[in-house]
Amino acid sequence: EDLLRLKKQMRVFCQICQHYLTNVNTAVKEQAFTILCDVLMIFSHQIMTGGRDMLEPLVYTPDSSLQSELLSFILDHVFIDQDDDNNNGQQDDEASKIEALHKRRNLLAAFCKLIVYTVVEMNTAADIFKQYMKYYNDYGDIIKETMSKTRQIDKIQCAKTLILSLQQLFNEMIQENGYNFDRSSPTFSGIKELARRFALTFGLDQLKTREAIAMLHKDGIEFAFKEPNPQGESHPPLNLAFLDILSEFSSKLLRQDKR
Repeated sequence: EDLLRLKKQMRVFCQICQHYLTNVNTAVKEQAFTILCDVLMIFSHQIMTGGRDMLEPLVYTPDSSLQSELLSFILDHVFIDQDDDNNNGQQDDEASKIEALHKRRNLLAAFCKLIVYTVVEMNTAADIFKQYMKYYNDYGDIIKETMSKTRQIDKIQCAKTLILSLQQLFNEMIQENGYNFDRSSPTFSGIKELARRFALTFGLDQLKTREAIAMLHKDGIEFAFKEPNPQGESHPPLNLAFLDILSEFSSKLLRQDKR
């Protein structure tokens, strides 16, 4: 009975925090976000480790709306330009800039911890991974560590998430420039460079990463051929240029898998 009461109180508390994620005051939003991340970690399936199965009723898995709200918070408050963070429009001094970055790093780390402990869906990480190059100086170490940890948990799912992040960037580029984009453009080159960096994280042991790399290619090829050309079958599929991005991973394929 006590467990059920605690569970009810905890859920109500989470709803209140979720409500405050959209508060006008930034400090309140950040506090609500941090508390939510902590509570979700405490009441995740980890709570039952060490033979504490009787605590199962307390396990709380965030629903998809809460997961997407947490992700939106990160995208709106962490992946921003330093100048956007100037509330009064004046040039902040170095100390407060460093402090603000430190705070953003903590927010990102709290969310990445939820990904690593599979409290939120792993594919949520696609939105984080795709920022790897752009925000390398600020968060590169956190994002790389998240990649490494998710790969340890599930190689295949991690590979699917990496390719999903590249697909998202490709789709964003298409929305902005249309299908007749220039392959030598900085945007396309940037996605290719990100794919190259992702490929490097797989290391040199091809046997160890064989399944994951094969799955990544399968997903990538399906995506490249997914949109048929409205002009007919004699014209190339609309996403065909994605193969150029995918080729950055091809050196990691075993010969028999290439075939």
